[in-house]
Amino acid sequence: MKIGIILINLLFTGLAFAQNHGEVKYTTKINLHAELPDDENSEMIKQMIPEFQKMNNVLLFTDSESFYTNESDENANETIEEQDGNVQIKIEMDAPEEKIYTDIANGIIVEQRDLMGKMFLIRDTLEPADWRVTDEQQIHSGLVCQKAELITEEDTITAWFTSEIPVSTGPAGFAGLPGLIVHISMNNGNFQITATDIDKREIGKKEIKAPTKGKTITAADFEALERKKMQEMQEQYGGGEGGVIMITN
Repeated sequence: MKIGIILINLLFTGLAFAQNHGEVKYTTKINLHAELPDDENSEMIKQMIPEFQKMNNVLLFTDSESFYTNESDENANETIEEQDGNVQIKIEMDAPEEKIYTDIANGIIVEQRDLMGKMFLIRDTLEPADWRVTDEQQIHSGLVCQKAELITEEDTITAWFTSEIPVSTGPAGFAGLPGLIVHISMNNGNFQITATDIDKREIGKKEIKAPTKGKTITAADFEALERKKMQEMQEQYGGGEGGVIMITN
């Protein structure tokens, strides 16, 4: 009887340590040319900027929470070009200072977002996403992954996730699937986030913290403010018969 009790205790002890922790490195790839407006200035701008912008990102996760952030690029820069005094082009190639904390257990997300040099803190609840999980599978980073699609009014988002790491989280706030999201594709493939390295290491309690920097604002108010700022920028730089084209990421 004592031997049986000892074996059961050892079994439950082993299960207690079988937690899902890890660090995932992602690469975000954006087709900048595809983001340009379809007008007479687009060809000129294509000659000034690279076709693709790449950014490195990191996701730390446990069973109950995750933290996603951009890695700064020392080679990134900001330039302003002018053509014939009419069209001004402002290009910001650096990744914005963005942090996303997700409380998976309680369905809460906190985002720290930079809007034209001012920091904002967005708190919201995680709304269930209507993902459609398919039967398609592929191997990614040595893990069996499954395809899922999320159809919105603007786009069809494709995700690949692995149930071998059963945490409902992923890059850039994407979540809601029964496994870690290792790849995201949207905007006809012109915006992609791909896991490049998955390290199932232990994550310390101090490594994941909700961001606190910035003015607290709702997601709806932030989107409205973002549209307003972009309109103000257009009016500021686009006077006369010319215009302004901004590319910021």
